[in-house]
Amino acid sequence: MKKSIFIAAILVPACSQAALYNYVEFFQMQTGIPGSMTGQMKYDTFGNYINVSYSGNVVIDSQINNQGSYYYTGFGTGPSPYTNSLVSNAPTRTDIVALAGQTTGVITNTITFSQPVIDPIMDIVSLGSSSQVSNYDFNTPFTILSTGPGHFGSGTLTNPFGNRLSGMEGDGVIQFKGKFTSISFTASPNEYWGGFNVGAQPVPEPASIAAVGMGLLAFARRKKGR
Repeated sequence: MKKSIFIAAILVPACSQAALYNYVEFFQMQTGIPGSMTGQMKYDTFGNYINVSYSGNVVIDSQINNQGSYYYTGFGTGPSPYTNSLVSNAPTRTDIVALAGQTTGVITNTITFSQPVIDPIMDIVSLGSSSQVSNYDFNTPFTILSTGPGHFGSGTLTNPFGNRLSGMEGDGVIQFKGKFTSISFTASPNEYWGGFNVGAQPVPEPASIAAVGMGLLAFARRKKGR
């Protein structure tokens, strides 16, 4: 009975509070349709990085190297749509992939990770306008974790059907459940620009997992020996 109580004490805190996420830090870009952006993201609890690349629609208002305006905010002094019961933090840098939706000749936009990423999130900025619905159609299901007024004003994100994300000046966070080496989507119809960044929780470094396992085993043996 005491052992069960001990295990519950370990698991409950991890499930009962929002987690810290690491986001992509972009440092190279080539604007165009198609264009590309290259960056890195902290991958584990020891601060090791993985490479992240994006190919697709890249407009000139994309931002790298923590330069430019910071868009991951609520409207005015309002609450942030980028934090919720599962995600404790918005990106700390200004880096953003900015793209314009297309009406004709729609291309596929793809984010690629150099190592599999578990349950990644995407922070969406200004999908659509106050007078026009715009859509991201993904190749995989997603869940909307939070949405609300963002940097440019009020708006919402919706999932009208299938793997389509729709927005009218939509801001917020969506999550893809599972293990991914890439995520693809198309953006339509034409709009001036919307943007995003991608994040994930850091995974435990293998050595730390082994240390925790050895500690639990030693604890169990001590309890058994009593």
